[in-house]
Amino acid sequence: MKLPDFTLHRPTNLGSAFAAAEIAGAGGFDWLGGGTDLLCNYKWGIQLRPHVISLRGVAELRGGEGTLAAGRTLAEIEGDSEIARRWPVLVGAVASIATPLIRQTATLGGNLLLDTRCWHFNQTRDWRDAHGSCLKAEADVCRVVPDPGDVCVAAYSGDLAPVLLVLGAQVVLVGPDGERTLEIERFYHGDGIRRFRDKRPDEILLRVEISAAAESWTTAYRKLRLREAFDFPEGGVAAGVRWDGGVAADLRLATTAYDVVPQLYPDIVAPHVGGALDDAAIDAMADALQDAVRPMRNTSMSPAYRKKMARVLCRRAFGACRPA
Repeated sequence: MKLPDFTLHRPTNLGSAFAAAEIAGAGGFDWLGGGTDLLCNYKWGIQLRPHVISLRGVAELRGGEGTLAAGRTLAEIEGDSEIARRWPVLVGAVASIATPLIRQTATLGGNLLLDTRCWHFNQTRDWRDAHGSCLKAEADVCRVVPDPGDVCVAAYSGDLAPVLLVLGAQVVLVGPDGERTLEIERFYHGDGIRRFRDKRPDEILLRVEISAAAESWTTAYRKLRLREAFDFPEGGVAAGVRWDGGVAADLRLATTAYDVVPQLYPDIVAPHVGGALDDAAIDAMADALQDAVRPMRNTSMSPAYRKKMARVLCRRAFGACRPA
């Protein structure tokens, strides 16, 4: 397949990026990070725009050693010794994404802004025409949940969002009117089409910020996928523990690929805060997570299997957070 025709803009700074967006007009462009997901969708005829604005040359997005600038490639983050020292779980999660070749191009911002995925959506235009398409593309009803059918349930499958949720991160957005900061748990919106709570089309994800306090947490991420390389997660669980002696003084639990947005589960961990993170506590949280997740029939693996594996992933993630 070849790419369709579009006008490519290559700004070198934020000012010229916003100028290109103004020329393209609202709804007439896509921001392009590494392009490892967006350009595949364009080849399949999915949600084409007449203008594409590449952010690869925007100096303000590049950052340096130890930073979580949105334009840094996953390979750069994976090889960043300062990030590995401060947040090893983040480097581990990055190393599990796709393949080494893709990580050379894919960016941090692109992974956090990853479009939601669905078996009825991520297909060629001919396939969608033959099978009735879906609410996220050309149809007016959801094929996965036809009743009521007016809410998209495509799954969010980024690996880094649940890790950053556990780390209590913030995202910094920048637009023509300046910067603003959001807690990452407020960033995503529970609809597979809208995706973000209040990010405007002309805003760019500038960077991610994590407080120094997060370095005291012990965190882990475990994921399920068809192959151990390349594939998007069919389920992912991040767990975090702030230890005080032998007591779990605070706990966090987050998932990806089970819903239209990454999710935190404060109610599941709350009963176990202040206690020992023993097998009984981990089993209770794992059982509760299995009950809580509601995977849809919109990925390669069955919802029943993905639901059962939520328990397994939760046990493995919290198990990895316990002292050796």
